[in-house]
Amino acid sequence: MINSNLIERNKNMIINAVVIIVALIIAFQFYKNSSNQIEDLVRQQNEAIEKNKVTQEIASLEKKAEQYRGNFVRKDLASVMDIVSGMAKSSSVRILSVKPYSEEPMDNYLNSSFMITMRAPSYHALGDFISKIENDKDVYLVSEVSINAVPINIEGKEASVELDVNLKINTISYL
Repeated sequence: MINSNLIERNKNMIINAVVIIVALIIAFQFYKNSSNQIEDLVRQQNEAIEKNKVTQEIASLEKKAEQYRGNFVRKDLASVMDIVSGMAKSSSVRILSVKPYSEEPMDNYLNSSFMITMRAPSYHALGDFISKIENDKDVYLVSEVSINAVPINIEGKEASVELDVNLKINTISYL
C-alpha cells in the first residue's frame, strides 16, 4: 500500500507536479493549434502570390492583345488597293483587275478576301511583290496563287515570257 505518511508530506509537490503536467498539456495544445494556423496562413500566402503572378501575366497578355487589335482594324477596299498597288509598282508588277469576295465573319475577326489578276515580268518580281504583301505592317495573307506563262513577241526583239498571275489575298480585321 501507499504510505499515507509519504503522501501527506509530499502533498504540495504532487499537486504542483499535476498542475505543471496539465499546464504543459494545455500549452502543447495551444502550440499545436498555433502552428497549424501558421501553416495555413503560409499556404494561403503562397497561393495568393501565385494568383498575383497569374493575374499579372493575364494583364500583360491583355495589353499585348490590345496593341495587336490596332493592326486588325477594318479596312475598306480602296485603302487596301492603294497599299497593294504601291507595292506592285515598286516590284514592277502590273495589276490588271481586282475582284472582291464577300466578307466571312469568324469567331472574333472578319476575313476579307479579294482576287487580284496581274502581270509580272519575272518570277523574281512576283516573289518580291508577294514578300512585300506578307511582310507589310497590316495583316495580308496570300492564300491562293495561279501562274501562267505568256509568250510576248515585240517587233525586232526576241520572244520573251511574262507571267499572268491570279492571287487571292486575305486581310483580317478584328470585330
